[in-house]
Amino acid sequence: MNSSNRMECISRMREFRAAIQKTDKGVASMNNRWRKRIEPAWPAAKKRAHSMAGVPVAILALALLASACGGGSVKDGESKGTKAVDEPAPPAAAAKPKEPIELVVKDSIFGWTNEAFVTNYATAIEKKFPHIKLKFVDYASSKLPEMVASKQQIDIVLASLNNFYAALLDTGLKYDITPEIKKFKYDLNRLDPGTVALAKQLADGGMYGLPIVGSPTAITYNKDLFDKFGVSYPKDDMTWEQFIDLTKRMSRVEGGVQYRGSLLFTNFTILRNPLSLGFIDPATDKAVVNTDKWKNFFDQFANLYRVPGNQTDKSLFSGTPGLNTFVKDQNVAMISMVSGTNVKGVWVDAGMNVDYVQFPTFKEAPGMGPQPYPTYFYVSSTSKYKDEVFEVLTYLTSDEYQMEASKLGNITVLNNKSIQAALASSLPEFKGKNISAFIPKQVAPPAYQTKYDSVVRGFMDAAFKDVATGLKDINTALREAEEGANKAIAESKAK
Repeated sequence: MNSSNRMECISRMREFRAAIQKTDKGVASMNNRWRKRIEPAWPAAKKRAHSMAGVPVAILALALLASACGGGSVKDGESKGTKAVDEPAPPAAAAKPKEPIELVVKDSIFGWTNEAFVTNYATAIEKKFPHIKLKFVDYASSKLPEMVASKQQIDIVLASLNNFYAALLDTGLKYDITPEIKKFKYDLNRLDPGTVALAKQLADGGMYGLPIVGSPTAITYNKDLFDKFGVSYPKDDMTWEQFIDLTKRMSRVEGGVQYRGSLLFTNFTILRNPLSLGFIDPATDKAVVNTDKWKNFFDQFANLYRVPGNQTDKSLFSGTPGLNTFVKDQNVAMISMVSGTNVKGVWVDAGMNVDYVQFPTFKEAPGMGPQPYPTYFYVSSTSKYKDEVFEVLTYLTSDEYQMEASKLGNITVLNNKSIQAALASSLPEFKGKNISAFIPKQVAPPAYQTKYDSVVRGFMDAAFKDVATGLKDINTALREAEEGANKAIAESKAK
């Protein structure tokens, strides 16, 4: 019976019930249509009537009408001689709106502005989750340890490999999201395996957060300088030896100006070395850098700065002074910071004529790019909204969000070729550029990380600068770095 007939049937039954309250002759008042529905059931009704002596015929007719209308089964508390009438189901209750909440996001290292966070993340998140509002706390305005000590609300911590232990472990904000991964059936296989392996190693097999954006690894080169000197542009798949040779051809004095072939920021080149060399023996928590493998890496890296005309002083190996040689002075032909989250470097805003090429590879690891260096969003142990935070992180690693972010120049953390291929496609200034150079064909496996890595890295950066500027030989520099690091580690443990 369709819903229209059913509703009419129920209405007739109600009218008939009212009628038989006045007389037992209610059947006679029914119109022909409803009489016809009852007549086929009369033979069985007559037999039942013998067992219902004294029951008025109108009551029998009501029971038959209920049967004709498809009456339901007998319910508790009802007479077995009378079937219940199915009432129309009440309309489904509207979904209850989610209670509005505010999530506090703390930048523990990057120095992002509120405007940048809103543009890259908050606008998309709040559109996806209208009940969620984000409050961004920048790096400088409030230090993370101070916020923890004063028990301020912290729901999401933004951190990198460089400060993971200080941001999560030293503050007590670590929280294993494995239960949420299972609860929401999150598929980790969608993510770049290197970023997952790194996250699990840092969390002793669990995971404290999800990678949201990767780090570019290309070499940026000044096309005008190559044109000026009549040297062919660099090509992908360069070996380290070929990169050094190109550096030699671009290093010269012209018009009284010293031009240098290349500059790689030392701290991140060492941290993300393509040979996956680590700093600490996990069994002893002691630095192990005075080794043949580290000596070989230092030697090959330092060869870049042994090229005549490409020597430099310590102040130019990183930061603004180093960038100025490429962007402002424009006397360096090739540069790589080996860090960041977006392909749009300061040279783009400066209007430079640049293009990009893959990071050169070492003969010990042919075709291997630098180690992963993603930005992680971590769920704070103090958050009251862990499920909601995880849903936000799930969205930020969705194909939907990652595709739009990739188009705007952010390095995706997904194993999705179409999203990788869309990199910077919404940025007119990258049209015709070698965008694929930003994503290595292979990413080096992450080296083992410990809470003392940051201590050792400081000594290693200083040691390399001494070697590259000719102040110390490799053996002396690495021996002193290892000794100094182990002393600092022991002091840290004693506190």
